Amino acid sequence: MQNQTILVLQGPDGTDHDLSYLADTARSQNAHLSVLHIGPVQSIPAYAYGGMPYGAVAIPQNWIQDRHDLTEAMEAKRKQSNAFFDKEGLSGEAGVICSFPASLDDDVAPRAMLCDIAVLQHDLRAQEEAYDKLLYGLLFKSPVSVIINPHQSRAPLSPERVFIAWNASDPAARAVHEALPMLKSAQQVTIGIFDAKPKRNGESEDPGADLAKWLSHHGCHVTVDQYESEGASLAAAICAKAKSAGTDLIVMGAYGHTRLREAVFGGTTREMIAQQDSAVLMAH
Repeated sequence: MQNQTILVLQGPDGTDHDLSYLADTARSQNAHLSVLHIGPVQSIPAYAYGGMPYGAVAIPQNWIQDRHDLTEAMEAKRKQSNAFFDKEGLSGEAGVICSFPASLDDDVAPRAMLCDIAVLQHDLRAQEEAYDKLLYGLLFKSPVSVIINPHQSRAPLSPERVFIAWNASDPAARAVHEALPMLKSAQQVTIGIFDAKPKRNGESEDPGADLAKWLSHHGCHVTVDQYESEGASLAAAICAKAKSAGTDLIVMGAYGHTRLREAVFGGTTREMIAQQDSAVLMAH
């Protein structure tokens, strides 16, 4: 993680204290913190008077005032974060996005383009629509991986024990590549294989063996464990096994199925996003 730029997304209720867990990591790894204060703007409650095309549209004055107050509050947050960086002697900068939730994916993606990893702060969960759009923008419209639920880890950016939920998919492989700097510095990396199926074409190696060999070549301390979900959902099984292993961070691919299919029928990614008990690094 040396010399990386870390994009941190924080909501209207975020505080300097919520950034404090990043300070030691940023200082020891010479990381640059790029904090974006997200202010989701409520939809305009516009009213039309008269028939079209001659009717007029009126925007309530209180909405205009609320928008103005939000902008000022987020600007104050930006100044507080910059003061926090100066006080802690950190390399960092803060910015503001005040926008409708529906457009936040397009707003945040360009900000992530030249960052190494993104972190979604927990306070953003209070803005459910905004949280989902931000996560979608980072996973599908930017090149970075995303950490969710960072508050549930002792050190989400420099974990000692990492659990990889491995299924040999492209998203899982991307997540492992994105997490490689963390895996190399971790004390223990566990590759978790769930409901393993025999390999095709007569291959004799156990699932996960190739990944373990590659990570070991990088100097990672790796073990491979196979589990049965035993009727539980895959997401629940992953969280349970990771917790029993004392994991600081789960690494996994996101949306192996289409996002629409998971939205309609549910899926492991949606369950892992919904849970709030384990810190997870995701990549698509």
